[in-house]
Amino acid sequence: MNSSRKKLKDIKYLLYFITHSFMISIFVFVAFIGLAFFLYYGDLLVTQGKGNNKSPLFGAYVIVSQSMVPTIKINDAIVIKRMDNDMYKVGDIITFASTDDNYSGKAVTHRIINKRVENESESLYTTKGDNNNVADPTLVKTDSIYGKVLFKIPSIGRLQGLVSTPIHFFISLLIPAILLLVYDFSRIFVLMSKRKS
Repeated sequence: MNSSRKKLKDIKYLLYFITHSFMISIFVFVAFIGLAFFLYYGDLLVTQGKGNNKSPLFGAYVIVSQSMVPTIKINDAIVIKRMDNDMYKVGDIITFASTDDNYSGKAVTHRIINKRVENESESLYTTKGDNNNVADPTLVKTDSIYGKVLFKIPSIGRLQGLVSTPIHFFISLLIPAILLLVYDFSRIFVLMSKRKS
């Protein structure tokens, strides 16, 4: 009888630990997303209030090409920050709107290898992917740059692929719900066992 009680107690503790950790993770994730939205929309309101048409202060992208391997790999996510007053320098990895005919308008993430200052607020940048043999054929203007890469999150783009279809998204919601149900049923089972004894 004591061994079965101990097992029930262990199972209860394990389920409590799992659900508690899961709920803390959800809370931290929601708080992080909330802070990101606050910064994003706060910056948009301030810049538009001043009549500026700048890109958002922060942004995030998932890498889909091998041009920056091994520094940044396919499915890595990057977080970028807009740098005001043309503060980009040689060696920075930036994300910009490409004017190359092959990638026109698409967001490209490459390293600055040369900077030519035109005036106080405008420069022309030569960029190159770390994995490419030659520099990009078109120069990048300051106002085409979305921001400088602050850090990368390895392989998180795979999660985006997992939840991009309705069935995968449903499964990703179903698993936590099942864990919570199992936890609740185990609590009910323990209470019923205590009543019987």
